[in-house]
Amino acid sequence: MQQAVFGIIGVGGIAQSQHLPNLTRAPHVRLKTVCDLNPERLQRAQAQYQVPEATTDYRALLADAEIQAVVVATREDQQAPLAIAALDAGKHVYVEKPLADTPQQVEQVVAAQRRSGTFAAVGFNRRMAPAYGKARALVDAHGGARNLHYRISDEYWDWGRNLPPRTRVIHEVCHIFDLVRWFTHSDPVSIYCVESRPDDEVFVLAMASGCVASITNSGYVTMDLPKERVEIVSELGAVTVEEFVEVRTYGYADAEPVYRFAGHSHPDRDSTHKYLLAQGGADALHALRRMGWEARERWRQVKDDPTPLDRAELEHFVAHRSPHWNYMVDKGWLHAVDHFAQCVLSGEEPQVAGATDGLWAARMSAAAMESRASGQVVRF
Repeated sequence: MQQAVFGIIGVGGIAQSQHLPNLTRAPHVRLKTVCDLNPERLQRAQAQYQVPEATTDYRALLADAEIQAVVVATREDQQAPLAIAALDAGKHVYVEKPLADTPQQVEQVVAAQRRSGTFAAVGFNRRMAPAYGKARALVDAHGGARNLHYRISDEYWDWGRNLPPRTRVIHEVCHIFDLVRWFTHSDPVSIYCVESRPDDEVFVLAMASGCVASITNSGYVTMDLPKERVEIVSELGAVTVEEFVEVRTYGYADAEPVYRFAGHSHPDRDSTHKYLLAQGGADALHALRRMGWEARERWRQVKDDPTPLDRAELEHFVAHRSPHWNYMVDKGWLHAVDHFAQCVLSGEEPQVAGATDGLWAARMSAAAMESRASGQVVRF
């Protein structure tokens, strides 16, 4: 099988949880080089994934004529400059989201992509989630989206507590802004934000297609609640998707009432959940999340007490749960990078989000923050 030669810049958290295992499993990818400023982390990644070459200098990676494509998975403030450097070096680029904090910075990436003539993909991987592909096809076959609601909520109060307040919209809701454009096949006309408290808000969008969309964004829930849910009303009837594992249809005589989808796995972890989700859908998802939440709460109660009989079991479960709760569903990570590699080989335009899509997401994030601050509808 023909494979595109890849390098990756940045082997930290998102690379270890997604990009490295996916690049080494994708059939159309040969990962040749890993790059990171941290020598110890770099050596661990090279050894764990058996990557032939490693370097702490991204310029050496970009100078390698054999490397056709580069994944950029660094700190957010470095992603745009490195993507531009890779594009200017003639490499195809798959860069994590958000491309940058402001539309002006993203415009520089768009300009570099146009200069280079190569592909630039942004890590809005949810477009490639099997459940979302099915939902979009069903809605399109029944007149298109007319009313869409999306909820994205998680324990941001915990993992995001060191990030500036009111910036969750930039690095989390940007995903959903991209999905609204993708589901509706159109660009936004206006946006309005109503805030309850920092990082707890609702966005209302009018789309050029005529669809209206609302997004509930909250960082104040617990992990027993599934992170994402979408409901789409079409010309007549509706589709719902629960956390990428179950699509339900309503009023569609030519479709099944329920479709279930397998979870996502990590090569170093147990994959039992993958098959449970394929069989049980939303019920299995709720059970797994509730189980994990209860085990973690129990561990917090007993971790300083050596006497409970289940202490060691709980400690192992919390330390080695497989995988992270937000990563156990198939959000399209592996499909996205393998599809991108096939396009690098064939020259066909990728179906994943591109630099212009990243610019729209940045514009929507900036407009959402402007509306939140002013209390007014912002028009595009």
